[in-house]
Parts: sequence; structure tokens; C-alpha cells
Amino acid sequence: MKVPHWHIERKGFQYTTLGVLVISFALMVLAGLENRPAPWAPFYVLYAAAATLLPLKWKSFHFGPVRSVRWWMWAACPVIAIMLQAIGSVFLNIVYARIVVSLGGPERLGNPIIGVPAMFDALFNAGSLRLGLAAHTVRVAYLGFLVAWAGLGEELYFRGYVQGVLRRHHSARYSITVATMLFAVRHYMQMLLLFPAYPVFAATAWCVMAVPLGFVVGYLYEKTQSLWMPVTIHYLFNIIPFLVG
Repeated sequence: MKVPHWHIERKGFQYTTLGVLVISFALMVLAGLENRPAPWAPFYVLYAAAATLLPLKWKSFHFGPVRSVRWWMWAACPVIAIMLQAIGSVFLNIVYARIVVSLGGPERLGNPIIGVPAMFDALFNAGSLRLGLAAHTVRVAYLGFLVAWAGLGEELYFRGYVQGVLRRHHSARYSITVATMLFAVRHYMQMLLLFPAYPVFAATAWCVMAVPLGFVVGYLYEKTQSLWMPVTIHYLFNIIPFLVG
């Protein structure tokens, strides 16, 4: 098993498999608290700060020099991001939508518990009531926050820390899979402001959409041993809907 050289000598609870799982669970609880009782919900700023700063403190990630990324790798990033968005769009707008319509009609897609766009509309309306701001203002600020932070912050944590540390002890397949599943499940936390009318079906569809992204960037991190491509693809993946929408 090939172990990245920057992980070999590091010791401590945070560099164990149990440590990765415990810390990830604790961060999910923090995200849940920020998305439900916190007065600034649905903005999970403390979680975002912790998920970014902990890998930086523990030096559990690796970028390498920019020049180590060949030109064709940079050129591949937008292509991969577009393909991942296309896969997500097919799943959400064709597969999931057809299942929902077959079970109850197209009007069910307007139900926040079932329809993903309706879920986000409900979240922004709830955030508007919590923060005393217009729903449109909450939407712009929330999506701007996601685009600005997620590409770097989530890759530092889920690939740089989770996958990187697990790779010390397990196979690439195991490490990538666990990091991807934790990455996908974490998205459930972002809708807790809507509890008790939690949008379980829509949130699940949204989490499923994150799985292909997690596997692809995890694979690229394993192969390139650098976060440059994962971070770039993640940023492009989040930006593309605004460019085509």
C-alpha cells in the first residue's frame, strides 16, 4: 500500500481511524447546532472555520507546487466538473423527478420535503424569518458563502484530512469511500433549520448528488497526491449552476 510521505511520521489521536470518525461526527454535530438553534442559522460559520483550520493545523493535506500540475490536468478540470454536473442533473431532473411524479404527480416536486429547489426556497424563507432579512438576501449570501468556502474548505477536510489520514491505515478504496460518505452525509445537516418539517427525501437526493463528486475528487487526490485538481473541480462544480442558470 502506497502511503503519502507527508503522513508517515505523524502521531496522535487525530491521525487514527477512530480519531477521524470521532472528529467528523463532532463537526457534524457542530454543523447541526449552527443550522438549528444558532441565531445565525442557516450559516454554519463555526463549522466552516473548524473544517478549514484543523487540517491546516494538523498539516494533514498536500498541495505541492502549482507547476507539478500539468497543463492537460488543468484543462481536464472544467470538463470533469461539467460531466459531474451533468450526472447530477440527470439524476435530479430525470431519475428522481420521474420517480416522484410516478408516485404522486408533478405537483409533489413543489413540496419542500420532496423537491430539491423547493427545499432550498423553504430554507431561505426560514432563514429570512430567523435573521430578519429578505429571503432573496439570505439566498444570495448563503450561495455566495457556499461558493467561496466549499471548494477549499471541504477539500481540505474531507480529502486532505479524512482521506489522507485513513490512507495511512487502509486501502485507497476504503479511504476514498469513507471520505465520500462522510462528505455526502454532512449535507443533511444544512437543512436542520426546517425541522420538524425536515425535507428527508429532498435532502437525501441532494446528498446522493454529492457522491459522484466525492469519489472523483477522492480518486484524483489519490492519483496526483495533490489537492490542486480536487479544489479546482469542486469550485467549478459549484459555480457552473450559476453560469448556466
